[in-house]
Amino acid sequence: PASTHPLEARLTAWQATQDELKMTTLRRNFGIGEPIRRGMELSIAREGEWRPMALGGSAGVSGDILAGRDTQMQWEDVYRGEETRESADFHAEMERKLKMDW
Repeated sequence: PASTHPLEARLTAWQATQDELKMTTLRRNFGIGEPIRRGMELSIAREGEWRPMALGGSAGVSGDILAGRDTQMQWEDVYRGEETRESADFHAEMERKLKMDW
């Protein structure tokens, strides 16, 4: 969800700058292989993490751990904006995920 508050945009840009600085430091200390490996691990963790909405949805815990944000509490960790939505049908969601809509 995009916010219109200017502080949130600055915080997002600051976090991106911090991530870039971390990767630059890793590249200087360990060579080009380390930031590439960490970037691949992070993308695999973000792509592979999926849970049905009936079970609470994906929390992104693996990606947070690999990015070093596992000790931070964000607004989206508490309020996901799905409090007013109807609970999803577990079987229908699994059929959509597995493309079983024959």
